[in-house]
Amino acid sequence: MVDANLALEIWASRPPHELVGMPLATVLGVDADELDAALATGNTGGIRLASTAHGYQGTRSSVVIRAVRISEGHTIVAFDPELAAVGERAVALGRRESDRLQLLLSASVAFAQTQTEEELGALLSETARRAFNATACSVHTGEPGNYVLVAGENLLEAEWPEDAPEGAVELGRVMTVQTPAEADEVAPGLGLSGVFERSGVSAVLAVPIIEDGVLYGAFACYFDQPRIFDDQAVPLAEALAQLAGQVLVRLRLEARLRRAAMLDQVTGLPNRRLFEENLQQAGRARAERIAVLFVDLDGFKAINDVLGHAAGDTVLKEVAERLGRVFRQQDTVARYGGDEFIAALHVTDALDAIELADRARAAIAEDFDGIPAELSITASVGIAISDGDVGDQSVDHLVRLADQAMYAAKRGGGDQAVVYGAEQ
Repeated sequence: MVDANLALEIWASRPPHELVGMPLATVLGVDADELDAALATGNTGGIRLASTAHGYQGTRSSVVIRAVRISEGHTIVAFDPELAAVGERAVALGRRESDRLQLLLSASVAFAQTQTEEELGALLSETARRAFNATACSVHTGEPGNYVLVAGENLLEAEWPEDAPEGAVELGRVMTVQTPAEADEVAPGLGLSGVFERSGVSAVLAVPIIEDGVLYGAFACYFDQPRIFDDQAVPLAEALAQLAGQVLVRLRLEARLRRAAMLDQVTGLPNRRLFEENLQQAGRARAERIAVLFVDLDGFKAINDVLGHAAGDTVLKEVAERLGRVFRQQDTVARYGGDEFIAALHVTDALDAIELADRARAAIAEDFDGIPAELSITASVGIAISDGDVGDQSVDHLVRLADQAMYAAKRGGGDQAVVYGAEQ
């Protein structure tokens, strides 16, 4: 042999450096004398390759060959065209498997470096879109029954029926919709084929993100042309979902641990650090003005001195619960330290803030079980109101102003609320 093409390399299961220089009869697995006689007479059509020789996937089919001897002792051998097709398919399969493994390896490294759920969602969306050559991809995560779009674009969202029942599409496994007509089979009676057509979507690949049997969300790829998904599509989608699920679980665990470290051990309220983080986020998310209330308990030192710190802790827990009942769900309450509490409230004006402060004072002034009447507890409240959006630089400033107003309330005899700037 002086040369060999790729089909022969695959068929013979030998690298080119082994084939070149090897006798032709040995390569083909036929008798050398028979081959020479056939080449001399030109009657090579009857030569059949040995069916027991090992080749692609362990066996080699019997193949009729045609061989022609040319000048300088060279011979050209032609195989049945089906053999070349087998070789091409084998090469394509190997290349596709290699690309898939490389994609998963790269995704595993990239996913592991993400720091937030939103960052992971963005990376998963783009990775899935490129992996399946999709028109768009969306990633949805959250709590069971309340999944929200965290990254990408949901091409079906604008046309999705508003009256569609929750859970109309069960997603416990990878779902492939190759044409709009198939969509109606997924959710009979929902008219999804019309939704697909109006959205310009012809095919969808929907993949649940499941880890340890818990559904954490899903991602979906959208195609503007009908799509036939090959046998590698579902395993690849499942592998991407598994990688994302593992990282998502880690991120949520880290977030819970981080948040637990920022909770007050006595009251369970956020501590000062978490309060300031929440205040920054609240200021960016809403257009209303924010009032910071600094609450200091009057008479608390006597509780500790007379009844002990265990009784003091009980009072602090009760105050936290009372403040939680007074303020609204969108407000933020924290224990600032010692007998001090702090709250961030969304208000329309100073009167709104004062009303909430008075409600808090009234709640705190109620009797405490097991605490003698002579050891009554009241509260001095300082109020500072933002002029506009609360940025990183103004959080500490608002807290300091509220603290100053609280001391003004103390100097005035306690059990009152004072707005910063109005204490003179």
